[in-house]
Amino acid sequence: MALSPALHHAVPLRGVLAAGVLGCAFSLSLAGPAVAVSAAVRHKAQVVGATIALGAVGFAVNFIALAWQPANPLRYLSPFHYYTPGDALAQGGFARGSLAVLVTVGLAGLGAAVPLLLRRDLAP
Repeated sequence: MALSPALHHAVPLRGVLAAGVLGCAFSLSLAGPAVAVSAAVRHKAQVVGATIALGAVGFAVNFIALAWQPANPLRYLSPFHYYTPGDALAQGGFARGSLAVLVTVGLAGLGAAVPLLLRRDLAP
């Protein structure tokens, strides 16, 4: 971005930073529940399936809620509703509420994983 003056002028550096922060929070919102599932089950395939399901279902719920008016309130259940990197790039910032929701979901998943991991027998 720094090498292209036109792009640098159109997209401020703080927008790139804001999009990066929001991306990290989005990743945490998916990783936290995935770690909790990983702590609760014993098979790698179940963890992979649950993680894919969380992402795919979240995306589908957001897409359907945006496309179909009666399902509109369901968009708040999807992390994709809160992850808006295009807005962060264009505006140079993001809604603090969106960041809070993404981080809270991620930390809740990690928090749920801790007691499960502490009582889990890691021997095969």
